[in-house]
Amino acid sequence: MPTFRERSTMACFTTVTKTKNTSTPCMVPRIFFILRLAVLRLFFAMRLLIPFLISLSTLAAPAQSLEKLRQSFDERCDQATALRNEQIGKLNASYLAALERLLEKTKTAGRLETALPIHREIEAIKAAPANLPPLVDSAAGELKSMRAKYLDNRQQVLKTHATTLGGLADKMEASLKAREVELTKVGQINDAVAVRELRTQLEQEPDLLAARDLLKLGGVGGKPRAALQLRRYGDNLEVLVFYDRLGKVSMDSPIENVREKSGDGKELGDTKAKVLGEFVGAKGYTVDPYLAYHQVFDGKEVGGLIFYDIDVTFKFEVDKANGVRLAFKPKAVNPLGHCGAILPPNSAKGTYRVACRYFVPRTNKVLSGLQFVHGQGGPIGGRKLEVAGKWVLEEVVAESSNDTRNLLLYLCLAEGRKLIEAGREYVVLGDLEVEHLKFTAFVEKRFGPTGAPEGELVDPKLQPVFVTNGELVQKP
Repeated sequence: MPTFRERSTMACFTTVTKTKNTSTPCMVPRIFFILRLAVLRLFFAMRLLIPFLISLSTLAAPAQSLEKLRQSFDERCDQATALRNEQIGKLNASYLAALERLLEKTKTAGRLETALPIHREIEAIKAAPANLPPLVDSAAGELKSMRAKYLDNRQQVLKTHATTLGGLADKMEASLKAREVELTKVGQINDAVAVRELRTQLEQEPDLLAARDLLKLGGVGGKPRAALQLRRYGDNLEVLVFYDRLGKVSMDSPIENVREKSGDGKELGDTKAKVLGEFVGAKGYTVDPYLAYHQVFDGKEVGGLIFYDIDVTFKFEVDKANGVRLAFKPKAVNPLGHCGAILPPNSAKGTYRVACRYFVPRTNKVLSGLQFVHGQGGPIGGRKLEVAGKWVLEEVVAESSNDTRNLLLYLCLAEGRKLIEAGREYVVLGDLEVEHLKFTAFVEKRFGPTGAPEGELVDPKLQPVFVTNGELVQKP
């Protein structure tokens, strides 16, 4: 007897035989069913796999594109630098050949003083063309003219190269900044961090820093060229000083803030001055002053003012205003107030102003007022503050008188009277202000024709004086 499978097969063949062109063989639906099931399984598998693949490609793409972007940037920078080196090489060779021709022509005269500077210039070009020493005053005019032409041509090549690198860096910075924002928006934080790190690396690239210094300091694009970096005494603010419209350093020279830092790493601040005269307090210019001390004595703060053998009473009210009451202590020997390191010494000569608001009771017979002293000697400006019976604001302007930096405050006695006779008499100090108006400034850096520093003096003791008490004393 046939089995069930055999009967089914026979039935299928019987059906096919009996029914022509009206039905599909039995095996065909089964195959389609199996194929359909496989496709569905593959579809669901792909639905799970595709997001994973997409995430992999998404993670890999930023890194790959960032690497390509950096590679393209480096290649373009290298091309610009190679062109600069080629041009500088040709310029050096041309100048060297001209010098050798000049030396041959000069040797026939047999004058060593004329030939020697040319010989030294040839040696300098061969050794270090980027750092040529100054020509001696006795050098021939033809040599001086050739040197000037060479330096002008060299500067033009360097400026072109710096402009190219600066432009590439600016475009790269803009591209990276935009990419950082886009990656952050879609939540790809690690990739955004990588982009930022690349931006930071580019900011510190030596070649790009040198290019930006040249563009900033070398007089590119119509900008004046930097001549000096100066530090003024007092607040130690530093500025870049540029050549004026006549190509000289003068009180009209434009200046620019330098972000200097103090010993604890904090920035010292900015100046509001726009030209050198305003920065150092030159005559005829509105100075940007340095406020060395300012204290309103309406509480218990004295701002570094220390009193010796003086009785101090805070928040003392007199004539509808508060101040600090000052009187001699019993058995006082040398009563004074001391505020250190706020005045300019002779070694950094300057002009300063002391402004004081005070009150002397009209009933005082012995204690007549107060006076300020620059470290030692007589009262600043030769003045004693002795107006009685009302609050008075007085100021004294003076120049450095010795090498100390201390401001001293003394209580004054009426003529012929003794300290022991003062008893309970007092004066009241309302507020005190000390401001520097004219400055000494020191050279910290000098810049050459390309804008590169030609010398830097970090130690303040070695920095030469360029301005004293608001007046130029040295040529750049």
